Amino acid sequence: MNDRISLLVLLAGSRHDYLHMARPLLRALEATHHFNLKVTSDTADLHLQNEQVLLAASDHALRPGQAAQLTDFVRGGGGLVLLHGTLAAWTESGEMSQLAGWAPSGPGPLTELVIRPDPSHPISARLGAEIKLVDELYLSEGPPVGASALLRASWRFTEQVVAYERAVGDGRFVQLGLGNQPSTFEHEGFQKLVQRSVMFAAGRVVAPSVGVGLIGYGAIARTHAESVNATAGLSVAAVCDVSDERRQAAARELSVRTHARVEDLLDDPNVGLVIVGTPPSIHADAVVAALDAGKHVVCEKPFAIHVREVDRMIDTASARGRVLTVYQSRRWDPDYLALRDVVRSGRIGDAFYMESFIGGYSHPCDYWHSHEPISGGTIYDWGSHYFDWILQLIPDSVRAISANAHKRVWHDVTNADQVRVDLTFAGGAQASFLQSEIAAAAKPKWYVLGTRGSVVGEWQAEAVPADFPARVKVFTPADGGSHEELLHLSPRDDHGFYRNLADHLAWGEPLAVTPNEARRTVAVMEAATQSIARGGAQLEVDI
Repeated sequence: MNDRISLLVLLAGSRHDYLHMARPLLRALEATHHFNLKVTSDTADLHLQNEQVLLAASDHALRPGQAAQLTDFVRGGGGLVLLHGTLAAWTESGEMSQLAGWAPSGPGPLTELVIRPDPSHPISARLGAEIKLVDELYLSEGPPVGASALLRASWRFTEQVVAYERAVGDGRFVQLGLGNQPSTFEHEGFQKLVQRSVMFAAGRVVAPSVGVGLIGYGAIARTHAESVNATAGLSVAAVCDVSDERRQAAARELSVRTHARVEDLLDDPNVGLVIVGTPPSIHADAVVAALDAGKHVVCEKPFAIHVREVDRMIDTASARGRVLTVYQSRRWDPDYLALRDVVRSGRIGDAFYMESFIGGYSHPCDYWHSHEPISGGTIYDWGSHYFDWILQLIPDSVRAISANAHKRVWHDVTNADQVRVDLTFAGGAQASFLQSEIAAAAKPKWYVLGTRGSVVGEWQAEAVPADFPARVKVFTPADGGSHEELLHLSPRDDHGFYRNLADHLAWGEPLAVTPNEARRTVAVMEAATQSIARGGAQLEVDI
């Protein structure tokens, strides 16, 4: 998918301001780097001989001869994608009705539509069970003969086709009957539909389903396997583990091949992607071996203990042309997403100060997580998630790091009882992270100050802190005091990481967790470890 698609976008409306409404969509298309875009609002400017795809949102009728021009263009191998009521405006010509195979009626009144994507079609796969949009529906009696429905919606006890695609000669025609409101063009699912429709209309072929191999079948591997098998385009094909007991469990629970040696899993032709779930101290060797074998790789967090190991993995992925990402699954936590959306919206102004906390008063586990030579230490435990969050919320480069650790109570493990890390960013913003196993009283999960308000994430007293989302409250100045708002949290998207990965592999959609983002997290944690070794000295960095 390295070759860019030549895309002409027609946005012409007298009743609908498509040129203005479509700006978020155009930005999303440009951000993919898949398209050479040319935008016009002149219906006379349809010079298609050098264009692979025409994407149109228009309520203007076609000019004489344009229907024949479009028909010849598609039959000759071009792609045509129409949004909202464009087809209704253009089907006054009989030729366009023949090209589309359908002449819509309507539209119905503006209302919230519950739209169901077809999970089996590559354009609409992995968009969720339903999408709710405020829009208007163009009615039909069903998809045209030979067409594949992409979206459907219930309408007054009938099932209506909202979007479909069909082959016409050597080309493709796609109808997406949505786009009445600015909110539709801003919707991520709609943007994905348009992007995929354009690529499909240009003749791009989606890669077949990818077989996944798990290196290590501990507790977290079951979570990986569940998400992989729940994601269209991915399926667990094999498991490797040194333990015969765990191999037997994998064969019993997943009904897949098992291997005792990594080399055998990497030689498996049915495995195209490998999940490395070994302890952090040995991530790099397994990741590099998988990349050298031509596999895409998901590495468990933390990416590694040292930046030099991260760089070796990133360089190998680049040299082999393989996808490498890190399982920062907490980016899909609903409380974090609520916090992120508030900060990014500018609602609290510029965020300049942040405190974060995880812990309690309890004995550490005796697994490798508590053994510093293997885990990297306490900083690498929850810090792998918290620093990832902090760096997403405050995107400036980190310029100074200092850290302190306490070893006072739990002497049967090598991890510190408590660590505190302080960061200073290039713009002057500050952030701190505290993880403590000797904290009888908990601090808020997050405490964020902005120039026009604050956000606090309060632990739920009745819940285990690590496993339940915080209550996220926004405070804004009001009459000498502050106004408090408790935010509604959406349900957690348990399979969001792998759905994004499958979308990236299939359509080249942006990877949610890039290797360079994960590298920054490791660089912060390694610098913090060095600060502790120097007695809490502040280190000047550029991360």
